[in-house]
Amino acid sequence: MTYVRLKTACIAVAFIAASSENSFAQLGPYEVTATAPIGFNTGCGSSDYTTTITVNENIIIADLDFGFLASHTWRTDINMTLTSPASTSVDVLNGPYAISANNYNVRFDDGAGTLVDTSPHNTNDTIGAVPAYENTVRPESALSAFNGENANGTWTLSICDTYAPDDDGTFRQANLFFTPVPAVLGANKSVTVWDPAASGLYALPSNDVIFALTVTNSGNGYTDPNSVFLADSIDNDMVFYNGDIDDGGPETNSVAFIDAGSGLSFSYASDVGYSNAVAKPTSFAACNYSPVVGYDANVRHVCVRPTGQLSPGVANPGFTIKFRAKIK
Repeated sequence: MTYVRLKTACIAVAFIAASSENSFAQLGPYEVTATAPIGFNTGCGSSDYTTTITVNENIIIADLDFGFLASHTWRTDINMTLTSPASTSVDVLNGPYAISANNYNVRFDDGAGTLVDTSPHNTNDTIGAVPAYENTVRPESALSAFNGENANGTWTLSICDTYAPDDDGTFRQANLFFTPVPAVLGANKSVTVWDPAASGLYALPSNDVIFALTVTNSGNGYTDPNSVFLADSIDNDMVFYNGDIDDGGPETNSVAFIDAGSGLSFSYASDVGYSNAVAKPTSFAACNYSPVVGYDANVRHVCVRPTGQLSPGVANPGFTIKFRAKIK
């Protein structure tokens, strides 16, 4: 008797990696670079200058740093508030202080050892290309107030001058640097005998089986956009079936995609590929073999690449793909 031997599916996901001065693996940079005057015409309480940064992906915030570049004499005259899409506001700067230092070239980080505008950050900052920012300092109020929120949407930065008639300057740039809560992906593979007539078939040579591969996200964060790639190898004692997987049932293609609240999009025409290579493909671009209609022994790997971001959730959102093969 021939038994079906199972191999674990290879799940390749571009997990978010953190580094010190970029927006990690996200679609950023998330920044605003349009300059604007701050000072004479931006008095606090009457004519604050506001600008926005748009984040166009789902990021559950584990940590946020904020970069700020501005030229301004007596810089501690500046007050500045950052507001999230969820309407949470943090007073990043809330002077004035009696410090005559000029300019801000800073990255605000809750973990910094130095509070902004205190020694050794009590001298002039320089104005130059950013990032990287010249100094890493702690904000007046903690940016951790944003932790756990979804960064997707419009962030608003409000800036004003407490002594608007006395000093002047220019807003130059601001950046958001996110450390995301990660996705935690798991995969499970199962097999059942293809027995549409309920004849009591077994996993014997010449009979077909249906492989099902289920991917779930048990974490509290989203995957990076368009980063989920799944490749499963066809065992040597199996032949892939390139046809209607259920012979006239609800499916019409050789690979079925069953969604379970994943938040992903799937199109058979663009998100399924095949490989005839010996080595398992490590990218969807390598899945470029065109199988013949019917049973094709040259198909060695089935590849699936749904688009979007795999969502988090208490019910472990995910998806299942299915394909059919014959036992040799």
